[in-house]
Amino acid sequence: MAVALGWGSRHGPAPEDHVNWPQVEISGLPQNNSDPMNEWMEAEARVERAHELYDSGRWAEAAAELKAAITVNPYNPSWLFNFGLTLEALDEYEAACKAYKDALELMPDDVETLNCLGVNLTRLGQYAEALSCFERIEHLDPTFEPAYCNRIVTYAEMGQHDEAEVVFYLAQQLKEDCPLCFYNIGNSLYSRSEYERAIYCWQRTLEIEPTHPHAHVRIAEAHWAQGDFPAARRHYEAELRLDPNDADVLVDLGDLLGEMNRWPEAERKYIRAAEVEPDNPSAQFCLGELALRNSRPAEAEDRFRRVLRLDPDYPGVHARLAQALIRLKRVQEAAKHLLREMRRCGDDPLALQELGQLLLEAHMTRQANDILRRVVAIQPDDPHAQHNLAVSFFRMHRIEDGIRHCRRALKLKPDYPLALYNLALAHLQKNQLPRARRYLARALTLAPKDEHLRRLSRRLGVAGFWSKLRHRLLPRRGDAEVQGLE
Repeated sequence: MAVALGWGSRHGPAPEDHVNWPQVEISGLPQNNSDPMNEWMEAEARVERAHELYDSGRWAEAAAELKAAITVNPYNPSWLFNFGLTLEALDEYEAACKAYKDALELMPDDVETLNCLGVNLTRLGQYAEALSCFERIEHLDPTFEPAYCNRIVTYAEMGQHDEAEVVFYLAQQLKEDCPLCFYNIGNSLYSRSEYERAIYCWQRTLEIEPTHPHAHVRIAEAHWAQGDFPAARRHYEAELRLDPNDADVLVDLGDLLGEMNRWPEAERKYIRAAEVEPDNPSAQFCLGELALRNSRPAEAEDRFRRVLRLDPDYPGVHARLAQALIRLKRVQEAAKHLLREMRRCGDDPLALQELGQLLLEAHMTRQANDILRRVVAIQPDDPHAQHNLAVSFFRMHRIEDGIRHCRRALKLKPDYPLALYNLALAHLQKNQLPRARRYLARALTLAPKDEHLRRLSRRLGVAGFWSKLRHRLLPRRGDAEVQGLE
């Protein structure tokens, strides 16, 4: 379930809104053999072409035209502002900030440029500098509502949600029905798990602007977080009615359907996402996971290799590829990807636990033990983490350490058949048959039809027979030895 703060549609004015800024007197025209007037006319033509390219979504070409024009005339703040907008559309936020700052060198009090700079500084995590931009706008023009609206996001990203709410109410005094203000404060409320209030704010966004981007998605995420899957589905589908080819929304809806255990429908959504956007790594990854789930490891391998080609840093892809390779009995190849995953993994306990289990399957016991120790350090009260760590110790022939962690797992989860089974097995190895039988008996009451438990029961029966026979013979042999010594 993806969660992302959004800026909506307010990035500042469209490029054409700034083409008539007052020009600054130019000193020092380029000195070369070409006609300066022709160069300036060509620069103006490039800017016009850039506007057309921008409007048609060809942002990289638009940026190239603007860059060439600015090389001829670096003193036109309008061109620099539009260059910033174009770089922003390309997600090149650092370069966009530089363009806005260059524009502000020429027109330091332009509130639109300051606003766009603040937005992009927030995206880069440079919150103090972003707040300075918005506060400067407030000083220059206290009625410029977008600066309040976007400051909500900055405070929310900083975790200062009370301040975000104060700024929201200030913005309301200037513009009561701003859809983006409601959208942004909804994001702040969601991050505090105030789902009902967040839903109310996003619904207000849709009342004011029924086609506001991703408002339905955010409502869906809030319903999902509350466990109301049907309501979440309705809002994902509402978003898709606005844009049927939004691959990310299709993937999110597929994830929701999977959680609802409606896997065939989920698969159709993933396939559709991959059709409309073949280069979407999330769609390919989800199709790979479904292939694993449906025992199609060769297809899963193909999907995960596509993900690696599209995004080598995609989270968890090396672990999933290793899982497919293990099922294909290609354990040595799997080991290489597991080692790469170990170098990339963070501190997510669920991902670490899955990685530890895969390492055990690949017979990389020492590495598994290292990873599972991290899991237990993060979540000491997780019985499954304690049990998996115990298994790694058993495989390293550190029986006492394994028994200790198995017992911890049982304290946390007394009805844990697998932990009881492994404790019975460990005590059988130590020839402590009464303890082994006690643990096995508890396990059999929980899972009486489990074949592994039944097999161990038969083993313990044979072991018990030989133990009784040995105890009958040893005292006699001991007596004879004692008598001989006497």
